[in-house]
Amino acid sequence: MLVQPTAAYAGPTAHFQMIPRPVAAPRLRMLRLSVTDRCNFRCRYCMPDEGVPKLAHKDLLPLEEMARLVVWLSVYTGISSVKLTGGEPLARKGISSLIAQLSTIPAIREISLTTNGSLLPRMARSLKEAGLKRVNISLDSLDEERFALVTRGGNLQDTLDGIKAAQDAGLTPIKLNTVLQRSTWKQEVPRLLDYAAAIGAEIRFIELMRMGTEREWCNTEFVSVDEVCSGLGLEMFFQDTQNRSPARRTLLKWRGHVINAGWITPRSHPFCNRCERLRMDARGLVRRCLMDPATLNLAEIMRSRNSLAVREEFECYMVGKARPLAMDSPFAMSQIGG
Repeated sequence: MLVQPTAAYAGPTAHFQMIPRPVAAPRLRMLRLSVTDRCNFRCRYCMPDEGVPKLAHKDLLPLEEMARLVVWLSVYTGISSVKLTGGEPLARKGISSLIAQLSTIPAIREISLTTNGSLLPRMARSLKEAGLKRVNISLDSLDEERFALVTRGGNLQDTLDGIKAAQDAGLTPIKLNTVLQRSTWKQEVPRLLDYAAAIGAEIRFIELMRMGTEREWCNTEFVSVDEVCSGLGLEMFFQDTQNRSPARRTLLKWRGHVINAGWITPRSHPFCNRCERLRMDARGLVRRCLMDPATLNLAEIMRSRNSLAVREEFECYMVGKARPLAMDSPFAMSQIGG
């Protein structure tokens, strides 16, 4: 059984001489904020079939405190973008209220959300009204049986209805997230490219990372982006070289259409040298890298330390932001807010 990630950062030591200043290197741009560990899907690359041990309600940060932590991070790190994640972020009660609070933070220019899309038909308009700008929607298959298999029970039509609801509400540009799998990519990628072209969405193809109890399956199903592009003979005629996000963004020609595509290659072509991300989970634990076992309990130190001490501890922790030795984690993606 998986346990909740609890490795903690040791705190400032005599080996670091800290000065009271905002973090300057590496520059941070985006906060991935996991608002819950719960999800109505059980995607194989995200969690085991039986799910993961759920956080106790008392361990979840109140949304008001979560917003205060984002205020602090926006002031002292330069973060200007917040991506709400989970689990399934739409499963967190009060998510629209949190978005409304975040939208009042002066430094935050964009609030977006990653979702499986199934709850969007009844929530998309209220999310837009609260201040949400756009959504990333996971879509790994357009075949009902394969979709149900990879999500362990998800309904494809619910997600497709969610995509339509997001478009109607103006949560655009929509980005579709597809995790590549060796056993299905030859069937799925062409259909997904057709679908993305038809609805005018950007599509992002993501290499499998070794996570949680499914690491052996991830190794078996891993296929690199290079192999997929070569196998389909994809013609790319533009690449955004100024892009600092993990996705290598391109325009490609596909069956008479021009499609915006993103390629996320953590295993074949790591992008750690341009990482501008920070993660925080629903307990207020900051993680400087998805694969980093050490966390900083920002919520706790902000409750118990003065402003200068909080900044010193945070800076000391961030000194260790570095490229991981391997894209491999014993924790399920849902536990650490992928």
